[in-house]
Amino acid sequence: MTTPPAISREEHEVDAVIDQVDVDRTPEDDDPGSRIGEAVEYDLFAAEEEPSPEPPGLVAYHLAPTLRLLRDEIDRRWPHRDRASDGWIGDAAHQAGTSDHNPDADDRSVNALDVDRDGIDPPLVIRKCIAHPSTQYVIFNRTIWSRTRGFTPARYTGSNPHDKHLHVSVSHTPSAERSDRSWGIVTAPVPKLGDRVLRRGSRGSDVRELQTVAGRLGAKLAVDGDFGVATEAWVRTFQQARKLAVDGVVGPWTVAALREATTPPAPTPAGRVPGSRTLRRGTNGDDVAFVQRFVGERRCGRATGAFDARTEAGVRWYQGMRGITVDGVVGPQTWRQMQVKVGY
Repeated sequence: MTTPPAISREEHEVDAVIDQVDVDRTPEDDDPGSRIGEAVEYDLFAAEEEPSPEPPGLVAYHLAPTLRLLRDEIDRRWPHRDRASDGWIGDAAHQAGTSDHNPDADDRSVNALDVDRDGIDPPLVIRKCIAHPSTQYVIFNRTIWSRTRGFTPARYTGSNPHDKHLHVSVSHTPSAERSDRSWGIVTAPVPKLGDRVLRRGSRGSDVRELQTVAGRLGAKLAVDGDFGVATEAWVRTFQQARKLAVDGVVGPWTVAALREATTPPAPTPAGRVPGSRTLRRGTNGDDVAFVQRFVGERRCGRATGAFDARTEAGVRWYQGMRGITVDGVVGPQTWRQMQVKVGY
């Protein structure tokens, strides 16, 4: 049985099975994360240097510098991403409660950033955010990763599922807010098929690679990087055809089968023009077949294109018969005796 290829594991697995944790057990007044997600309007592109008109009661506010750095890195990696659901400063509805979208009391820093999911790789951003020392929690697609829980993924039960954007909150200490440490978004390697287990809901470049491979095998899937119902259905069909466990999950055995199904056969020896190289035992090609036919089947055997021991013996016979060096190697001297033009 073939050993499955190794799967690299991130320090924090975004695609781990989500623990069924009731986030609402913590009183809302004590858990800012439970307040995030109300339907609000954002001042999407307020410039920190020249802020737009501020909501009543909010003066001299600014996005935390470390979040400005995060937004800049995301924009550099995906310059054409969708920004329709971006945001950071909350409106009057947010002012009524506790929220990281409101400026804090010490320096009017807004410690939350929302990033539209379209045109980016959310799992990559989540992995990098939960590895950054400034991050307090991340919410995406009804899932929360919180520092207080060691960034173990848990169900987020707020009213907004955060399925249109990814929410990042940073800690309220000056060092966290002003950190200039890179988030690693720009230089992060692109996930490739086999780097992680893929299942319904996975998104990213490795899902696009899966969909592309499926297309080579005849599937009619949209190559959009979103592991949805159609992609899962195709995976199940492929697994059934390959006699694998039919679970719709792309793990090591399914990846190995996909690679086997799309690996082209080993190329046949490249055709060579007689006289273009020196031939000896172990070489293959059309020029070897020429020598075998020239010397004759009686001496070299059938013209297979493989320079074997019998071919070498036939060449030695021919060289001795022609009065040239007998070495069993077809070099320039032997080619010329065969009336072949030497081109090397």
